[in-house]
Amino acid sequence: MSDEFKNKLEAYENGELQGEELAEFERELEKLEQYQEHLDERKSPPTIPINEKKQIKILKRSKWKARFQTALTALGIFILVMIVSSILSAVYYSWGEPDRADVIAKVIDYTLTVTEPYGDSGGTSTNVKPFFRVEMERDLRKRVGHETMKVGELKVNFLFSLMSFPERNYIGNVSQNQPIFTYPGFESGMSEWDRLEKLPEGTVVSAYVSFNKMESTDEVFHLLGEKDLDISWFAVDTGDNDEESSMDGGVIFDPIGFPSTPIWHEDDMELDSREEKKGFLFGKIIMEGHSSPSYQEGDSEMLHKQFLKTLRFLEKNEKMANKLYQGRKLDLENKLHYLEKNGIKHYGVVVTGPTKEILKLKNEKEISTIEVDEVGFWNWEK
Repeated sequence: MSDEFKNKLEAYENGELQGEELAEFERELEKLEQYQEHLDERKSPPTIPINEKKQIKILKRSKWKARFQTALTALGIFILVMIVSSILSAVYYSWGEPDRADVIAKVIDYTLTVTEPYGDSGGTSTNVKPFFRVEMERDLRKRVGHETMKVGELKVNFLFSLMSFPERNYIGNVSQNQPIFTYPGFESGMSEWDRLEKLPEGTVVSAYVSFNKMESTDEVFHLLGEKDLDISWFAVDTGDNDEESSMDGGVIFDPIGFPSTPIWHEDDMELDSREEKKGFLFGKIIMEGHSSPSYQEGDSEMLHKQFLKTLRFLEKNEKMANKLYQGRKLDLENKLHYLEKNGIKHYGVVVTGPTKEILKLKNEKEISTIEVDEVGFWNWEK
């Protein structure tokens, strides 16, 4: 750019050019602008106009791409939250010694053992879920003769340590879901000796047998132990079924008791073997084998000791146990006080065996009534 042009441009900007000189300079500027536009067009690639359909297609594709990316992000966050919550749930339920999940499972096992005539102290499975939930499941079984059959399922859900109401689902032909015993001194008029007489030989039954008076555990073994039948469960007098407090005319629908074998606890187990192996890096793997203490059939002292120990364990977890007890109150503090003061006595037992053998109990003066529960085909092996 020459000095002369610079001077004219400065004078033009300051408004100092007049007349023909001004018109000539403006024509020169216009030529320069056209020249510059020509240079810009040669440097830039030509633009191709996009029709309306293509524009809409591009916009839709962009929207779906954005939605897909958002969905992937949300899915990734959800999976991450699930993984983290599952880990935290597992940590929560495995915390402690014994851990929370084991305590919950034991509450379920022991409650069923002492409140249901066919309950046993094992079999609850644990399924830990995300968001601090755990599901407990177990089979409900009955023993008829020498066969144990599944009659239903129990499912209990927990949020943290808060227990939902237990869900019981029965299957098959369950003739009597609820046990019936007659308290001594009452006449229920519900005895089913006639039903036993009509059942054919070659069948086995399970039945609720009631006594005319309170019997000790040793007396029950003496009365029934030599007969060709099995005692499955002992109903225990807990002091709240006497004539004054009974609300069902002497008929007991919600008994408390224990099975004919001891209710073992984890701290009862005896160490049989122990083996240590080298683990990863500086760790080690310990393998131990345990077994229950020896028990001789008819050892009432051992049965009583383990029964009371179980009630004391449930007393510490009574809120959960009450829900498993069909929502009724176990009131274990008073029951334990009564049992420790008065000893353990029985108003009835659950027995199983050949139909005709159990029918012979009608001749025993100690026995008042019988309620037949389940009948099965012959499966009795001496």
